[in-house]
Amino acid sequence: MKKVFAAIALSLAAPVFSSAPAIAAETAGADIDAAIAFARNLTDKASAALTSDKSEAEQLADFQAVLSEGLALDVIGKFMIGDIRKSMTPEQIERYDAAFPAYLTRLYADQFADIVGRPLEVVDSKALGAKDVIVRTQFTRAQGEPINVDWRIRKLRSGDQKAIDIIVGGVSIMLVKREEFSAYIAQNSVDALIERIRTEGGA
Repeated sequence: MKKVFAAIALSLAAPVFSSAPAIAAETAGADIDAAIAFARNLTDKASAALTSDKSEAEQLADFQAVLSEGLALDVIGKFMIGDIRKSMTPEQIERYDAAFPAYLTRLYADQFADIVGRPLEVVDSKALGAKDVIVRTQFTRAQGEPINVDWRIRKLRSGDQKAIDIIVGGVSIMLVKREEFSAYIAQNSVDALIERIRTEGGA
């Protein structure tokens, strides 16, 4: 498991569209098509949730439900906490896992607030290894440069497609928060971090 998350960190840190391992065309093409369709569908659902006529609280709840279904929350949660998870008690792990989904989906809601509802175009895609595909989308703005949003889509053992990272404007929240969590725990404690993400998640 440690090697898996280390590999994620290295590949996320590298330029997304610089180079990627060569993969058989039939497999890569099928995976890329499925990943593009998944990214489009997830974006459409997320945009619909945040632009509905419902109250702000209801919009957020609907958006969080969409992302909870579309994100590999267990993979992301374990990656963000890193090796610190090994030293956590079962009770701490239970509390962290319970608080994390609402925290992460609320975090992405803030990221998406300024781009949902804007024209979307898929501009690039690239296979990363045998399981992952990066789909680059652009949201057009009335003024200024388009906003790049990269979706890292993974095909799980179940066959389901899930997003394991959403990179907005070149910034991976997975990597930023992994470093932030580590620094916060070093200065405070695991319990303090859990309480922080529980509070910021709206609990």
